[in-house]
Amino acid sequence: MEISAINLITPITLSKVHEVLTSNKITDSQKTDFVRRYKTQIQEAIDVKISGTEFKWIMSNRPLPKFKPLKNSFTKRGDKIMLAKMLCIEPAELDDYISEVEDAMQDFDNLGFLPKDKLDAIKTYVYRHGSKDGIVVFLDYELRSSTDMLKTLYSTLDYYSGGLADYFIRPIHRMSNKTLIKLYNVIDKNLKNARDTGSITEEQYDKTAKSALVRIYQLQNNSKLINAIKTYKILK
Repeated sequence: MEISAINLITPITLSKVHEVLTSNKITDSQKTDFVRRYKTQIQEAIDVKISGTEFKWIMSNRPLPKFKPLKNSFTKRGDKIMLAKMLCIEPAELDDYISEVEDAMQDFDNLGFLPKDKLDAIKTYVYRHGSKDGIVVFLDYELRSSTDMLKTLYSTLDYYSGGLADYFIRPIHRMSNKTLIKLYNVIDKNLKNARDTGSITEEQYDKTAKSALVRIYQLQNNSKLINAIKTYKILK
């Protein structure tokens, strides 16, 4: 897939979007431009809507009060204090500590030096209050280190699992095209590694890669859900 060929793609299909986003012949910037340029066609090719039943379930099980900035601010402050206490550091040191953990995640396959309960606590905090780049790093580490990568992937893409979907359902964490490309790069890379090592079949790779792509687009583009969450408390 050459960048010059992108303009010739017609029609836009899920398979074509997957082909472009997984190509190693074009840059991430070119992939981002593709997503921006063909936004309408991609949304038509990928069903980004959720059912009424799923919407009701999401609204009745919200883990954090979306669009309550003051309350959420206190929630984050409390979470920060509790996590810092668990790690035996000062709250003011927590951001730097998490950055060091993220750096270690990119350098090592196993963080055996960090007890599981502390790593889990950090992950919970990051998936609630972390940066978008931090989410990408944690997702990559989770998928790399999982003993059941498909189960881990499907779980984090599901609502109320404390993972990716819960992070991006909050409009304060809206997913940019750049972040979308980073997330999908991580997902596809780990799926290909699992396929190449025989952990999953070629059929499982193709099916999961495409379903994950649909889910990522749903998380980014379901404006109906996002706008409904904004007004839900007001109208209720």
